[in-house]
Amino acid sequence: MIEAQEAVGPGASPPAGRPVILRARAAAGAIGRSRTLLLAALVAALFAYMAITSTSTFVSSDNFAAVLLNMAQFGILAIGMMILMIAGQFDLSVGGVLALAGVVAGLLVQDHGTPAAVAFALGIAVGGLCGLINGLVVSRLRINALIATLATVGIYRGVTQLLSGTGVSSIGHDFQVFGQTKLLGLQLPFWIMLVLVVLAMIALGKLKYFQRFYYVGGSAKAAARLGINVEQMVLVGFIITGLLAGLAGVLLASRLNNAVITAGTGVELQVITAVVLGGASLKGGVGTIQGAILGVVFIALVQNALILKGVDVFWQGIVIGVVLLFAVAIDMASSQEDRE
Repeated sequence: MIEAQEAVGPGASPPAGRPVILRARAAAGAIGRSRTLLLAALVAALFAYMAITSTSTFVSSDNFAAVLLNMAQFGILAIGMMILMIAGQFDLSVGGVLALAGVVAGLLVQDHGTPAAVAFALGIAVGGLCGLINGLVVSRLRINALIATLATVGIYRGVTQLLSGTGVSSIGHDFQVFGQTKLLGLQLPFWIMLVLVVLAMIALGKLKYFQRFYYVGGSAKAAARLGINVEQMVLVGFIITGLLAGLAGVLLASRLNNAVITAGTGVELQVITAVVLGGASLKGGVGTIQGAILGVVFIALVQNALILKGVDVFWQGIVIGVVLLFAVAIDMASSQEDRE
C-alpha cells in the first residue's frame, strides 16, 4: 500500500490518524469480501428485532406469505440482474419491460381473445425481445449500458402507454390462475422464483457456458483471448434479463388481474441494491445467485418493517438509497483493498 511504503525517519512515528485509517480500510475490505455473511447477519438481526418488537403483526403466517409474495417479483428480476452484473453490465430498463410485458399479455387476452396461456407466453417473449434490443445496442453499437437502458426504459414505457392508455383492468379469470394459484399456502409466483433460483445457481455453478459470464466480467479482453465470444455473452445476459423481467410482468398482471402502465416504477433501484448488497461488484466478475436472493430478502424485510412500524411510504426510497450507497462503498473499499 502506498501509505505504508512512505519512509519514516528514525525515531519518528507515523501520523496519528494513519493507522486508524489503514485499519478501517482493511476492515472495510474484509467486510466486502464476506458480504454474504454480513448480509446474513443483518437479515437475522432485522428478523429478530421485528419478532421481538412487533410479535403480533410480524410473526404471522399472513405477513410471512405477503413478504414472500413481494419477494417473488424482485427475486425473479434479481436473478437476471446478478447475471448481467457478473458480466460487468446492468439494466435500468427492467421496470419498463415488466410493465410492457404485462400490458401486452392483458391486451391479447382482453381485446383479441387470445388463450391465457398463449398470452402469458407472448408476454414473456416481449420481455425477451426488449432484452435482445438492449443487448444489441450495448454489444454491437458499443453504447454504455447506463445510457442505453436509460433510453430504452423511456421507449418501453412510452410504447406501453400508447398501447393501453391507462392500462388493462379485469383481464380475465383464466389469466388469474398463473398469479393467484396457491401451493402449500403460498402463491405460485413464489414457487416459480424458487425454481428459477435453483436453476440459476446450478447454471452459474456447474455449467461451463454460464461460467463464462465471470470471465467476461473479470476481463473482457482476457476472455476474448481465451476464445470466449464476449459480444454473444453480453447479448445472452440481456436476453435472459429481459425474459425474466417479462415473466415478472405477466405474473404481476396475473396476480392483480390488472396491467397498469406504472408497474415496476422504481424497481431498478431495489433490484440493483439487493444484487450489490448480495455480493455483486460494479466492476463485474463476482457474485452469486444466493447472494442476490439474500439481498432481496433483506430489502423485503426492510420494506415490511417500515410498513408495520407505520413509517411513511416515502421513507422506503430514502432507506433503500442509503443501503445502496452503503453497499457500493463496501464494494469500492473491497476493490481498493484487493488492488493494494
